[in-house]
Amino acid sequence: MKQQLKSFRRNILGGYRLFKLQFFSSRLKVGKGFFCGVNCFMSSKNTISIGNNFYMGNNCHLAANAIIGDDVLFASFVSLVGGDHKIDNIKTTMRLSGRNELKTIIIKDNVWIGHGAIIMHGVCIETGAVVAAGSVVTKNIEANAIYGGNPAKFIRYRKNT
Repeated sequence: MKQQLKSFRRNILGGYRLFKLQFFSSRLKVGKGFFCGVNCFMSSKNTISIGNNFYMGNNCHLAANAIIGDDVLFASFVSLVGGDHKIDNIKTTMRLSGRNELKTIIIKDNVWIGHGAIIMHGVCIETGAVVAAGSVVTKNIEANAIYGGNPAKFIRYRKNT
């Protein structure tokens, strides 16, 4: 009974958080089994599509166009970012310099993104990959590979056990 109550409460809170995110971001599409923690933010100007059985921890920040597959896990404080300010013209202030082209982030199925990781726009993370906590992903990640660091580098492949 206690477990059922906890599950019911979690579903209600998750549904409320999803409603709130969709209210502020009409370009957000999610599949079944979506859950996000508290204080998550999704940019209203970006298009974000999320598959089934997605879990996102607390304080995540999704501010880039993204296509996210099924069975993807984000720990807390994960950020999807992109479209940095143009910085080369010294005669224009940073604030007025404009932004680069927004490229879509693609995260395929069964991916785990660790606490505090930052995924830059235009990156593709293949099926089964793992991104270590605190990593900054600036390049594509291969299937079933584990990457970590700043910038994220290949550590090893996951194993069949």
